[in-house]
Amino acid sequence: MRHCLISIPFVAVMLLALSGCVKENCQNTVKTKIFIPVYKGLSEVRAASELTLPAREMEGTGKIYVNGKYILVNEPAKGIHVIDNSDPRAPRAVAFLNVMGNMDMAVQDNILYADNFRDLVLYDISDVSNIRFLKRFESVMGYSVDHAGRWMGVPSTGGDSLLVGYEARDTSYVCPCSNPKGEDFVVFDNQVLTFNSSSFKASASGGTGKGGSMARFAIAKNRLYTVDLYALTSFNIANPANPVKAPEPLHIGSGIETIFPYQDYLYIGSNSAMYIYDLADPDKPVRRSAVSHVKACDPVVVEGTTAYVTVRTGTFCQGTVNELQVYDVKTPDHPVMLASYQMSNPHGLGVDNGRLFICEGGFGLRFLNAPSAAGIKQVSHQTGFNAYDVIPFPGENRLLVTAVEGLYQYDYSSMANPVLLSRIPVKH
Repeated sequence: MRHCLISIPFVAVMLLALSGCVKENCQNTVKTKIFIPVYKGLSEVRAASELTLPAREMEGTGKIYVNGKYILVNEPAKGIHVIDNSDPRAPRAVAFLNVMGNMDMAVQDNILYADNFRDLVLYDISDVSNIRFLKRFESVMGYSVDHAGRWMGVPSTGGDSLLVGYEARDTSYVCPCSNPKGEDFVVFDNQVLTFNSSSFKASASGGTGKGGSMARFAIAKNRLYTVDLYALTSFNIANPANPVKAPEPLHIGSGIETIFPYQDYLYIGSNSAMYIYDLADPDKPVRRSAVSHVKACDPVVVEGTTAYVTVRTGTFCQGTVNELQVYDVKTPDHPVMLASYQMSNPHGLGVDNGRLFICEGGFGLRFLNAPSAAGIKQVSHQTGFNAYDVIPFPGENRLLVTAVEGLYQYDYSSMANPVLLSRIPVKH
């Protein structure tokens, strides 16, 4: 995504654009949007996160996390839905955590960790009918971005408010014939941040739970690992209710997107590479290798010595390729690409004993058999929804899927004929 920060008043920017068009005598009029940041008081944001509210309808879905018989569903930047999944055919929403700015979560021994913009907040979820806020660690997380790559949680000049969202307004202006597409504008007081228009395509038990492939939170070796756009931050959670943050974050690179723990390694996806980090010393992860790929969004999952990576177009990652890429990671220092497969618009993915599940955004959900890297074949394709991420339940032949339209569960005992068990719709 191209950024251009102009420290002059917005009106002046528009006048300059108009004056340039007058010189060229160009009459093209471009309709676009101005995105004006919306701020909310910091104290209000923090106070709201301490409230557990009654269950309510989902107005959107994002990251998913499974903890015992409960499913946690992130409603991007708004909070976390808690769902009792004792009966997968009839899941039941039981509570909502009003965590503004929330994008990710993880659980260790009934302690829920969640981001509240740049704060890390902890909850005791041992009794979901009485979820208790425990504590807050202020400003320990990196900044997050929304689905269009716009910054969230940025403090106001005085530091007493946070950027919590954007208000869109339609506008139009005359542009040079050489720039027929124009720009979308984000207005920060007297500053203007412009984006290419193409950037705005929307698309309780003990132990550790399980997140999806799009997660930025991961738990391994009694550590909570989180990634932001550039770095890895770790917290020692040997005492789950009292995390101890590492002194400094570990710089990874740019465009970091996802993190997936597997055995003694962290597999980190960015919009340009897959990174493998060794956890021999969990307090000091060491990079073993980095595999570059075309610029694209990049979640990764691993099973055995095989890593599966999806790269896609149509996002602020500016990708140009839609593929499933398969790597041999038996030697972490030297991953080898074994095969690649053309996809439509792959998002999150999951794997269970050689069975592969790939969310294809608006193209639905693919069920594939993967006996070998060269022998991956699709056996069924579910359409009619915009799939985002998946979590398979090994041993249960059950798949959890988040989509724009809601939360789905499938029985994949027969990969060729998966059975829809239930769906919790998104409120329209």
